[in-house]
Amino acid sequence: MRDYSEELVYTTTSDGLGHAGLLIQPLSSPPREIAVIWVHGGGGKFYGQQGIRIGRELARRGYSYVSGNNRGHDFASRPMQTWYTGPVPIGAWWELIEDSIYDIAAWIDFMADHGFQSVALLGHSFGAAKVVYYQAQQQDARVATVIAASIPVLPGVAFMDPGLIDLAEEMIANNRGGELMPWGSAVAAGGTCSARTFLSISRAYRDHFSADAANPALAQIRCPLLAFYGSDEEWCGTSRDLEAITQQSNLCPRVETFMVEGADHSYTNHETEVATAIASWLDTLT
Repeated sequence: MRDYSEELVYTTTSDGLGHAGLLIQPLSSPPREIAVIWVHGGGGKFYGQQGIRIGRELARRGYSYVSGNNRGHDFASRPMQTWYTGPVPIGAWWELIEDSIYDIAAWIDFMADHGFQSVALLGHSFGAAKVVYYQAQQQDARVATVIAASIPVLPGVAFMDPGLIDLAEEMIANNRGGELMPWGSAVAAGGTCSARTFLSISRAYRDHFSADAANPALAQIRCPLLAFYGSDEEWCGTSRDLEAITQQSNLCPRVETFMVEGADHSYTNHETEVATAIASWLDTLT
């Protein structure tokens, strides 16, 4: 018999975009005060296997959890609401990191409507960059902790190519910002993305996530931070990057990092280990 419940849920952003998600809640005991919000990476979706498996394990440990779509779900998708005024279609090829604030805020509001006034933002891959960006920009008092799962430090370098930046700027100047860049220009986004998206990500990495950023996003976060990588995703980040994350997060009252030995970018067959480590971290905050 399962010791958690699952329910398909929906929320709407303040700019009119509807998102679907999966709410997983413990049944064996009253939920903990902190709820967990899973923010998937570029091209992901709320029903991605690793997000659901980690969510079920966290629910078994007493934590309510929602895995919700953001406007970067899949590589291309149609908006759920016809009154959404942003670029159409949506998806990883057309999302702007600055718009991720609307998506994350909508899921925080959703959990607040379900009685949770404190949340953990658990972002995976590009979703990790989004939750760091969100909290750095918003300083949302409802966020008890930011959890950066495999934040893509190294893939961001590809978005700093001067030639590709020039191409993206030229396309936008010629009213072609919604068109896709050449294949292979954005490997981390499935091979390509629109010129507008490429420039958005490029600026975000330059201004908020690069080692040369004057005021990096991590240096603006004022809540506890947990960060980790799998040992088999060196293309994304390594233990050296965890050291850099720790050094940059100088306003965080607490920072902890760890490596998941033998785990790939999706933590295949390591979901229970990851969930256990996250739950142990959350236990210290309640």
